[in-house]
Amino acid sequence: MNYLEGILKSTLFFNEENGYSVLKVEITDTTENNLLYFEPTIVVCGFFPPLETGVKYRFFGEMKDHPKYGTQYSAVRYERQMDHSRDGLIDYLSSDLFKGIGPKTAGRIIDVLGPDAIDLIIADPTVLHRVPKLSKAVKTTLPEALLANRKIESTLVWLYGFDISPKMAMRIYRRYGYQAVDVIKNNPYLLMDEVEGIGFRRADEIGLKIGVAFDDPMRIRAVLFFLLDEYVSKYGDTVLERSKLMEYAAAYLRAGEDRFVEEETIRAAVENLLEEGKIVAYGDWLSLARLFRAEETLGKRLRSFSDPLSEGLTPERMERYLSETETMSGITYTPDQREAIITALSHPFVILTGGPGTGKTTVIKAIVDIFRQIHQGNPTVLRAIRLAAPTGKAAKRLFEATGWEASTIHRLLGFDYEGHFTFDEHNRLPCRLLIIDEASMMDVLLARQLFSALPDKTKIVIVGDENQLPSVGPGQVLSDLIASGLFPVVRLTKIHRQAANSSIISMAYDILNQNLSENVLQNHPDRLYYRAYESAVPGLIVKTIREAIEEGHDLWEDIQVLIPMYKGPAGIDAVNNLLQSTFNAENAAIAIRGKEKTFFYRDKVLQLVNQPEDGVMNGDLGIVAEILDEREMIVDFGGNMVKYNVKDFDRLTLAYAVSVHKAQGSEYKIVILPLLRSQSILLKRKLLYTAVTRAKDKLVMIGEYQALRHGVLGIENPRKTLLKTMLTQETAVPPADRLTIEDFL
Repeated sequence: MNYLEGILKSTLFFNEENGYSVLKVEITDTTENNLLYFEPTIVVCGFFPPLETGVKYRFFGEMKDHPKYGTQYSAVRYERQMDHSRDGLIDYLSSDLFKGIGPKTAGRIIDVLGPDAIDLIIADPTVLHRVPKLSKAVKTTLPEALLANRKIESTLVWLYGFDISPKMAMRIYRRYGYQAVDVIKNNPYLLMDEVEGIGFRRADEIGLKIGVAFDDPMRIRAVLFFLLDEYVSKYGDTVLERSKLMEYAAAYLRAGEDRFVEEETIRAAVENLLEEGKIVAYGDWLSLARLFRAEETLGKRLRSFSDPLSEGLTPERMERYLSETETMSGITYTPDQREAIITALSHPFVILTGGPGTGKTTVIKAIVDIFRQIHQGNPTVLRAIRLAAPTGKAAKRLFEATGWEASTIHRLLGFDYEGHFTFDEHNRLPCRLLIIDEASMMDVLLARQLFSALPDKTKIVIVGDENQLPSVGPGQVLSDLIASGLFPVVRLTKIHRQAANSSIISMAYDILNQNLSENVLQNHPDRLYYRAYESAVPGLIVKTIREAIEEGHDLWEDIQVLIPMYKGPAGIDAVNNLLQSTFNAENAAIAIRGKEKTFFYRDKVLQLVNQPEDGVMNGDLGIVAEILDEREMIVDFGGNMVKYNVKDFDRLTLAYAVSVHKAQGSEYKIVILPLLRSQSILLKRKLLYTAVTRAKDKLVMIGEYQALRHGVLGIENPRKTLLKTMLTQETAVPPADRLTIEDFL
């Protein structure tokens, strides 16, 4: 096919609705011989995403004469060409491959030696003498390192041109080696499946830049997979109606009247994904294959733990152990606590649930203490007692409450920096007693990994609050386990004296019981409510924090703002920016700025995705410990120092205000909770209950009473999942044509 290759000098016109573009291109190569007689530039027309000035593209099409605008090149598709852009070269030279070179030094080298700097340095290292302020060590080591890395140079520089961070570029290179460019040009959407941290939007950005058509079948398949994945991630369901996915895909692919994808084309892409095994269908429902396999495997595995297994305790022995433990701990157990302890020690798999103040951790400690007494002569069993929770903060609280070592579930299973688990169905975890706290936070993928790694004779105690929010990830494991009726469930209901005096806890139970009285607006020593319109909420948040700081509290350690929604004038993003500029203004001069985010020295930040190679997980809180230069900084995650490039900033956010989901499993001395009608779509009973119970000493609610009323009295729909069905059936999922909506509820 004929082509025209050139450097984009400017965009003369761009229609945002349909992508129609009119470009001025400087010709560097072409199969159109007659073009050699024209000026060195030509107008190129076609439907493209926004293209980058200064980048070389190859356009495929034909010459046309426009009656009004004259000779133009009409392109039907394009490809971005391998180029050594200034930014790409700077990112390459300032990466970890070359010691002692930061972005400023790399910029000086490129500015002096030009775009052919690398070739010039390798050919004659003395050219570095022309670069001012360059250390002797760099002049010696850089040519050697460039020569050693010659083979990967073009690949990395090309990847950097897509605004990919050096860390991510190296991850791609390690996956594909020298074939990376060819693999990506052939199908950029493979990155979604094969490279950790690359999602659809980044893969699609690369795809469109290298010339993938908006209606290319491989792009449509990627869009469908992305939309299904985004849906389950956003709503927590593990299934979606086929018709809904088709509808979402048609809307996503529609970009003006000139870009319409036929329903039959989308349906064919769905069938292709089914044939590839990337999604699974049951009747009119679709699921990601990994979620279906997880629920199927988890259901089968959990049924194997329901066989009788006990410690051989007689009622007399059990009573003696209980009495001894009460004497040693100075605690008298309530009847439901005694029931929970006895049930846990008498069955292989027990679920313990209860709200705040009911003594769940007291029961956990008693179970561990009595289990140790029973097996005090068997060190092998004692070494196989495991306590874990989904998050680091929850694990720390579990350790503080019981005095027994506790860890995150990921750490328990040996999750390594390459994203692999040491313990699985092939290498079982040495474990005789496992207690999982905050189990409502455990999604179906993590649960499948955990229970597949346990030996058959493990005694399992699942502890959680069934009224809290379900997991951030897909599924509702705790609720489905309880609803299955397959395992003993003990509910702790008695609120203990100290907790009973807390107006925070009393409000939590009022929310659950939909008991919304005017008492909620009254102020208490541990609970305040400031009624305000949305415009006044940010200022009241600042005022409340200032007062807390004056009382001796620390913004970084003691105070947390919890907000349901990211967008809006009182959303997470806006409030974070306000609190950063208000309470960390002294460090504004020591800052690093990305395209959309700016971080100051000492900012409180939150990790948004798992980053196993650095030992950082989604939800981890850190502090910006050092700004290295205009492109890199160091974040301290409790002693774990992690470097971030500005191109990694989509993995971080400010954390002065966080979502309620991100706060689950944590407690804070002071919680500030804005409540607004503009956020009512997310204000649900479980969310409010979870937010309120994060406050340990003081809860400050700010906003509109009607928003609180809507959240407390509104109707909540359960997640649609398959786990309960898998648990209650002896065989696999019923035939697809017999599945109804009830099977997923």
